[in-house]
Amino acid sequence: MPSFQAPPRALLCLLLVFMSACGDDPEPGAPSDAGVSRPDAGVDAGRPPPEVVAVPRTQVMLGGREYRAYQRPGDTFRVVCEEPCPLEETYLFARYAGFRAVKDDLVSVAGVDVSPRMVPVDIHLAGDSLCGPKGTVSGSAFMNQTGLEPGPGSNVCLWELEASRAPPPEVPRPLTVENAVALEHQVLVAHEYAHVVLFLRHELSHEWLVRAISYRVGGQAGSLCDDVNQQFAPTAWELCQRNGLDYAQLAEGLRKTDTLWSTGGGTVALHAGVPLATSVYQYRRILDALAGGDTLAACVAGGELRANQCGDSARFTPAGGTVNMYAGQVRWELPAGALVADVQVEPGAWRSGMVVPTPWNAFMSAHNYAFEPASGAFKQPVRLTVAYDPKLIPEGGAEASLTLYWKPDDGPAQAVVGAQVDTGANTVSASVSKLGRYIVSPR
Repeated sequence: MPSFQAPPRALLCLLLVFMSACGDDPEPGAPSDAGVSRPDAGVDAGRPPPEVVAVPRTQVMLGGREYRAYQRPGDTFRVVCEEPCPLEETYLFARYAGFRAVKDDLVSVAGVDVSPRMVPVDIHLAGDSLCGPKGTVSGSAFMNQTGLEPGPGSNVCLWELEASRAPPPEVPRPLTVENAVALEHQVLVAHEYAHVVLFLRHELSHEWLVRAISYRVGGQAGSLCDDVNQQFAPTAWELCQRNGLDYAQLAEGLRKTDTLWSTGGGTVALHAGVPLATSVYQYRRILDALAGGDTLAACVAGGELRANQCGDSARFTPAGGTVNMYAGQVRWELPAGALVADVQVEPGAWRSGMVVPTPWNAFMSAHNYAFEPASGAFKQPVRLTVAYDPKLIPEGGAEASLTLYWKPDDGPAQAVVGAQVDTGANTVSASVSKLGRYIVSPR
């Protein structure tokens, strides 16, 4: 029997690497399932509400507790309610109808549906033994797990019962049939379901991506260049503004990502028993091909992804010269003859790092670059300069203490002899003799 893992609310948003995700829309005024859409919501906002009909019901055991589950044959999702269910069955039918009416749109916008291991996607409308009590987030999504392997099944938590009782200054939304089926009230459930679409296939369940998808499904956005994406899904907006990408390319990008994953082309080991997940860099290169240009600047400009997560590549030649990478965050100065043949330098995983004092973890993770092949050695010393963000230095941290480390895959990090920090330029530089993983951290 599978075990069902519901991470505590305080930890949920920290568990993205284990395929949990939060859809909290924390910015004031962000479109969400708990809010009201703009009156000029979008081209699909005028569709008639769906018909509400009875949905077949079964009794199931989830995590050792009895639940009622509502599901039509062939649907990938269920609406579940722990016994004794505190919600009217008519509302449960209406909520099912509301999401089912946009489900095909969601799959069309996303390009793919959830992977078979994530089926059924159980939609919880009230706090229960799996979702727990409502915290500060509006919704969340997480997968079930059997031993070390993911699935079968996954969960979407919406806490609609709690939202209907929200105290001032929040505006409660009554649990009515009209609210349950309204198009603008499908944004949060579409958001969380879109998180599940990314589970297993990809190393991150990107908040910017699922927001952009849910705003299109809910009628708030017709283009990635729309204002709502600029404000609440800025990476999507930057990809539109800088690279001309739009919803059609996002869908095609996820289809290609799914093909890469399902044929064993992923590079990130997250779970046992499934293909390796695709990396952010792999997804970005797919978007590069669709855009006909480099998307690194847009990836970083949104402020939702770090440069080292986005990944970058370059070609080093025997002629030498200066090679800038990561939008100028990394600079290699190669003298002529440092290499005897061309070397294509690719990014390694950003997930491996070094042990630092806990307050420095975020800084270390953001300034951790791997240059593959790690076995690549230079015939002459090469100057490597890495920029750092002083805003990430923890309170009480000394900027002058920063230095550069080289870390082998199978050993502790080693301080690079002669590394120098320039607190005016916010860089650390050193002469190095090989490629591999370089990290800026305190001594």
